[in-house]
Amino acid sequence: MSAGFATVSEEEGILVTSAAVNGFTLSELRFPASYVQGAFEPELPYLAVVLDGSLEKSFRNRTLQLSAACGLTMPAGATHGARFGADGARIVIVMPGTKASFDELVELEGRELAWLATRLAGELRARDAAAPLAAEGYALELLAATNREARDERPARRAPAWLGEAEELLRERNCVGLTELAEAVNVHPAHLARTFRARYGVSVGEYGRRLRLAWAARALARTDASVAVIASEAGFADQSHFTRVFRQYVGTTPARYREATRVPS
Repeated sequence: MSAGFATVSEEEGILVTSAAVNGFTLSELRFPASYVQGAFEPELPYLAVVLDGSLEKSFRNRTLQLSAACGLTMPAGATHGARFGADGARIVIVMPGTKASFDELVELEGRELAWLATRLAGELRARDAAAPLAAEGYALELLAATNREARDERPARRAPAWLGEAEELLRERNCVGLTELAEAVNVHPAHLARTFRARYGVSVGEYGRRLRLAWAARALARTDASVAVIASEAGFADQSHFTRVFRQYVGTTPARYREATRVPS
């Protein structure tokens, strides 16, 4: 069975959409509710980003709680098991082969990871000739974002606390302007704009737009809410505006995205 250029298979209730692209193995895994994964040892390193749901990964000396927009780099040989939440989980996996290697377990959260993983999941179902190239591009961007975030977690490179607060506010609210954000963290808007772009590589407005679209994509896959309701809750002026922006960024309409990525009940 295929979805676009990827293949679709199911094993023990796990739905796997996967493709090999120029040395990468790219996958979207959908785990059923309350699924328990026994301890195993991955043969190859990989990056995992949670799009929906939640899970607990148990290692020999630590336990990690992961939810939507969280991720981690998994080194080869890191023996662990997993227990999934009441809603299961949808996870994007990037196995880079020889292009990169993760030699330590690193937790990741938010930023552009969820956005890029959402785009990658969409490309796995795309049926046009450009889909493999686009999927590889998003995989490379995910690796770059992962390396940047892991590096920036070092104390010497840690961003100012107010910048983290600003990013958190953007993730909590679907629509917040630069001036309001600057007032909330008590810095000048121009300083916030410069520092934010230097840290995240895009403007505050673009970052917020990506977060809103990533949230909307999760809502389309997970809920029965109408497109109009999702558009409103994501902070768009109306459904037509939302549809136009969603198609521009994701490459398909909200309705078609829901049809292709809907998480089974």
